[in-house]
Amino acid sequence: MTSPNLLERGSEWRQWDLHVHTPASFHWKGARFDADPNSAHNRGLVDEMIAALNATRPAVFALMDYWTFDGWFALQRRLKEDGAPKLSKTVFPGIELRLMAPMNTPGKRLNAHVVFSDQTSDQILHDFKSMLRIAETGNALSNAALVELARTTSEDNLNQKGFKKTDMADEAKALHAGCSLAELTAESYKAAIAHIKDGLAIGFMPFDTSDGLKEVKWQEHYAFFISLFKSSPIFESRNLELRDCLINEQTEKNKAFLKKFQERLGNVPRLVVSGSDAHCFVGVKDDNDKRGYGDFPSGKVTWIKADPTFLGLQQAIMEPAKRSFIGDRPPKQAEIEANKTYFIDRVEITKHVAGAPGVWLDGTAVLFNSDLVAIIGNKGSGKSALADVVALLGNSRQKLHFSFLKKDRFRGKTGEPAKNFTGKLTWTDGTSESRPLSEDPAADKVEMVRYIPQGHFEDLCNAHVSGSSNAFEQELRSVIFSHTSDQIRLGAHNFDQLIEQQETGFRIQLNDFRKDLRLINAEIAVIEERLQPDVKSSVQELLGAKNHQIAEHKKIRPTAGPKPPDAMTPDQQAATTRLEEITVGLKAIEASATNDIAISLALAGRLRAVQNVRERLKVLSRVDVYDLLFGLSFLEPRYSLQFQETKIEQLSPGQRGALLLIFYLLVDKGRNPIILDQPEENLDNETVYNLLVPVLTKAKKFRQIIMVTHNPNLAVVCDAEQLIWSTFDRKGGSKISYLSGAIENPVINGHVVDVLEGTMPAFNNRSNKYHPKSA
Repeated sequence: MTSPNLLERGSEWRQWDLHVHTPASFHWKGARFDADPNSAHNRGLVDEMIAALNATRPAVFALMDYWTFDGWFALQRRLKEDGAPKLSKTVFPGIELRLMAPMNTPGKRLNAHVVFSDQTSDQILHDFKSMLRIAETGNALSNAALVELARTTSEDNLNQKGFKKTDMADEAKALHAGCSLAELTAESYKAAIAHIKDGLAIGFMPFDTSDGLKEVKWQEHYAFFISLFKSSPIFESRNLELRDCLINEQTEKNKAFLKKFQERLGNVPRLVVSGSDAHCFVGVKDDNDKRGYGDFPSGKVTWIKADPTFLGLQQAIMEPAKRSFIGDRPPKQAEIEANKTYFIDRVEITKHVAGAPGVWLDGTAVLFNSDLVAIIGNKGSGKSALADVVALLGNSRQKLHFSFLKKDRFRGKTGEPAKNFTGKLTWTDGTSESRPLSEDPAADKVEMVRYIPQGHFEDLCNAHVSGSSNAFEQELRSVIFSHTSDQIRLGAHNFDQLIEQQETGFRIQLNDFRKDLRLINAEIAVIEERLQPDVKSSVQELLGAKNHQIAEHKKIRPTAGPKPPDAMTPDQQAATTRLEEITVGLKAIEASATNDIAISLALAGRLRAVQNVRERLKVLSRVDVYDLLFGLSFLEPRYSLQFQETKIEQLSPGQRGALLLIFYLLVDKGRNPIILDQPEENLDNETVYNLLVPVLTKAKKFRQIIMVTHNPNLAVVCDAEQLIWSTFDRKGGSKISYLSGAIENPVINGHVVDVLEGTMPAFNNRSNKYHPKSA
């Protein structure tokens, strides 16, 4: 089942050229329309224009002829005629104007554009022009008013623009001159746009392109400048740094002033585009002066991720940072092109047993967007059925937590209907996987999707309450390990091995340090024992006795005799040698005696300490105490995770759910598609908005996410590129149907309001009761 405009995949990146001209524009480079709208000449030019539009890459164009909608009217007339060529692109009517403005360069006029919905009636376009006022005359804008302007302009002013007063009698030349001379009042320009209801007219102002707003003397005329700034949801620029500021995307270069810049815009980001400004159908390659349709200057291609409709343009204006890109191609497109095996293209389900009861999923064919897909629907409508089927065909290991493809439901009802259906999953590279919905994938099949069903998610978040499982931490460890590089893994096969390897080195170092500290502690203990009062007193007594002995020895020392002659007799030499040997021996005996005295003193101290139990314990346990205090025995390498300054074992189920989703979506660097089944179940709305929405927004930039949800903060605020609306018709053969498209698709949008908000009146009722927070 497809949406009315067949754009099942929802919002996709497409090239948009919102600034092209037609043969009705007075600066057109080529054959122009003649005065007869129905002439064969005009019809041929329109056919040539249609062919040029169809042949180029952009999916959407806006006709921006100076002062007129005649090119748009000619295209519409031709398309209604029998035998007209088919136009395969979307084209919006538009108009390029010039405003009277205080410009930096003399003779410059400020260019301004307006783009309209392709559903705008001709009468509304005529009425719009009639509201514009020519500054010089005050007349409403029309061909006749432009001719009158030219004929009433002085000869000097005409000559400055390259025209002659004598030529103004010719109406065609006067019209051309009037188009060159005319300037509109900015007030009438803004009023005319505001007059068009339902946002069907959008101000589109060049900024730093030809005759743009940048040329206005804004410091001297700030009110004039800012009023035009605020009335223009779209700006044309090819300066990517300026684009970042206008769309409110912070970079290193603009982070110092971006906030103030956006405050001046009323904190409303602007969509920035780069048009070809083509003045001919087919251009000359690499010649910026001869650009044709879709020839973007300097490779500044405009990409918009939206349906190729005016509603798609309005959606891009609301989300310019997410929905627009200027350059060769968006990064996500390059990611998909280089990794086609990681993006699901479609899923198809058929009933292979024709006579089996029930329609169920027969005929299901869903094309998937490569970004964020949100499956919505009322309870029991088949949302999880689609998620289960995709997970099954993607060889998920979560079969025990399937909610639809399980024994007591689709695989176990009367007749076991699952065995009558075959599913086929096709990837972007063209490969596919098929199997009956009653069969599980073989154990040796590679898991191609990461499925996080609601049952598995709740088990992980709630098992810690009873303390019966550490599955939550094991799951986090698994994701962390998948994130690490080969250099960090050190050959480990899982997280536990990696941690063990990392901790082993620290343990070896700690043991070495502990051995060294034990020796030091023993030395300190011996020294301290020698400083005990009783030991110190004993040593002092012994020292006093020795000093007394020395004094007495000195009293009986004989008087020194004369120094013997230097030359010694052989007997004297032998005696001297013998005395030296005796001296060395005495020194050795003295050293040994000193050591024996120290040991004796230590033993005496210990012996005396034994007499007092408390003192004995102090002495005997001193080394052990120091080992306890300074031996690092209390240090052990340990791995721990915290979330918002709380250990994971202390987290609530909601906090665990939030942390788990962050790990799945951001920490896990795998590229396989992620399928989430109602991830918001354990989360409050504030957490969903402040934490989960930014995480999903970032994760979808590099992988495909398919999410079953009934929370508007996820489906709408995350700006899901594709919404799949699920319905279950029990009376109609138990038929499950899926309708898919972009949120900007009117049909899909209506279902979003009904399913997510409980009908529009209920939504409006809620909206009226909400009050903005005080500044």
